[in-house]
Amino acid sequence: MKLNNLYSEILDEEYPSSFSMEEFKTLTSFNKRIKYCENNLKRISSGSARIVYAIDNEKVLKLAKNKKGLAQNEVEIGYGQYHDLTNVVAKIFDYETNNLWVEMELARKVRVADFKQIIGFDFKTYSIAITNYGNNTNQQKNKMKYPKLDSEIIEAMWEDEFVYSIFSFIGNYDLPIGDLTRLNSYGIVKRDGEDIIVIIDYGLTHDVYGSYYS
Repeated sequence: MKLNNLYSEILDEEYPSSFSMEEFKTLTSFNKRIKYCENNLKRISSGSARIVYAIDNEKVLKLAKNKKGLAQNEVEIGYGQYHDLTNVVAKIFDYETNNLWVEMELARKVRVADFKQIIGFDFKTYSIAITNYGNNTNQQKNKMKYPKLDSEIIEAMWEDEFVYSIFSFIGNYDLPIGDLTRLNSYGIVKRDGEDIIVIIDYGLTHDVYGSYYS
């Protein structure tokens, strides 16, 4: 379900100059697309639904393998265009109109210490907070039992721009909590010269899960 690895850290090596996005767009079959990517790009990760390749040190290519991948690409293409999610999810630069592939912002790996330094809350506390919030919104069919947090911590989280945006994402969009409690669902990107944390794998909604995974 999940991609096996995070997108990797910013890549130092150069990728073959033979890769052409314009040429890639003309390929009409999955076999041709994957062969072209395997010959010209570095595979970063692969799951049951999609394969992710590094295009350069700014972009990745998510290639759908099946209907699950198409559905997840469709969600990310849609969410990536919502203004209120600009600083919550990795950017979408380009995509195929039938959801065959998505060109997305490359993110660096997030470590526990990175999360605490950038966000100001440790990841465990953050995970408890968003899980409890998800439970309270009655979106979760199998509610995880987490302890309640101190009211002062919750208040501080509501005042934090990033955590508030995640709460809003959970409340307003069809995103399960499970993936949000996994550190490898996040990555670090540069915005206006500063490191911020964004969600890099956000295509698994309740509808997608119910249609293809349950």
